[in-house]
Amino acid sequence: MVEIELLKVFLISLALGALIGLEREYSQAQGNYRGFAGIRTFPLIAISGSIITYLGKMTSLWFLMVGSLACFSLIVAAYINSTKKAKYPGITTAVAALIAFLTGVLVVYEQVILAVLIAITTAILLYAQNFLHEFAKKMKKEELGDTLKFAVIAFVILPFLPNKGYGPYELFNPFIIWLMVVFISGISFAGYILMKWFGEKGIGVAGIFGGLVSSTAVTSSFSNRSKKEDRPYALALGVILANTVMFFRIIIVAFVINRSLVLDLLLPIAVMVLISLLFSWSLYHRAKKVKNAKVELSSPFTLGPALKFGLFFAVILALVRIADLFLSSKGIYLVSLISGFADVDAITISLSQLAKEALASDIARNGILIAALTNIAVKGGITYLFGSKRFSKIVIGLYLLLILVGVGLIFLI
Repeated sequence: MVEIELLKVFLISLALGALIGLEREYSQAQGNYRGFAGIRTFPLIAISGSIITYLGKMTSLWFLMVGSLACFSLIVAAYINSTKKAKYPGITTAVAALIAFLTGVLVVYEQVILAVLIAITTAILLYAQNFLHEFAKKMKKEELGDTLKFAVIAFVILPFLPNKGYGPYELFNPFIIWLMVVFISGISFAGYILMKWFGEKGIGVAGIFGGLVSSTAVTSSFSNRSKKEDRPYALALGVILANTVMFFRIIIVAFVINRSLVLDLLLPIAVMVLISLLFSWSLYHRAKKVKNAKVELSSPFTLGPALKFGLFFAVILALVRIADLFLSSKGIYLVSLISGFADVDAITISLSQLAKEALASDIARNGILIAALTNIAVKGGITYLFGSKRFSKIVIGLYLLLILVGVGLIFLI
């Protein structure tokens, strides 16, 4: 039995080292670098980490320390030798080799999941070399500043906030409120990075990735464009796809906060997503191919909007709690209706959180759906006010159908 477990350890170490080594071998074949290690050396380094660690556990900690030092010294010596003729020597491969060694160590200490995550993350970072360099070169000063601010609110401020309720009825929990600010900012940040990664190669793609940042921003941008450009079907497709992403955001938010609520939301959301996708498929065949699909999206995280969202979320959460205490379901539905005019994320987070405590799941589900339908109506109004007639007619036609279906589902389920 012990031998089988050992075999498993060494096979995992071999696989993780091979994963990193495969990327290094590929990169070397593409001429991106000249290194001392590839598809053969990296698995050997990872296995060395496992062997040294295993023997160290069997004998003495000193053996582990001396063996690790010897292996690190070999890596450094090989790196120095490989960079003698290099004009611009890099240390990336040497660091990757050290990481491969340490993954072997982690596997022996039964930290397999952590070792796998580290190895995969390392391989992805190595593979994304060109993208990361280009991304950094194209990054604006404001975007870098906003990235640093996001890091501060996520990893510096959040851990120090108290996780308990304050005020009457314990309405305000600083940790929960700030956590939701970080969470929603993170989703928008991911969408923004995807937009930068894939570029603006098509209206449909721009609509999908733009919807991760702000479906309302996409709606406003494309509505203004529809009066200047004669491509109503393509622009309507982008707006509808951005709105469809909103439904996925609702499911993601609910899943993170309250997984049991997802089961109640799944049917109505799936129906509206299916209708939207079928309509989008029809538009896709009618739309002309569009190369220029630029959406004017600013950096998704700035301190001002983030604080405003936190304040808005806190107010919505307090209103929902008060409505639940004194007005029952009707008060919650009223708050949801009002909230949907501005933002769906805040009411989704609030109701998902309260459904974990005392709020009935069907009331939370209906409140989220009401906010989503209100938000759809608002975006329909934007297309009517700022878009061309043909463009707004297409979008509003679908949105009216979604609202009718959504209202019907609220009463039926």
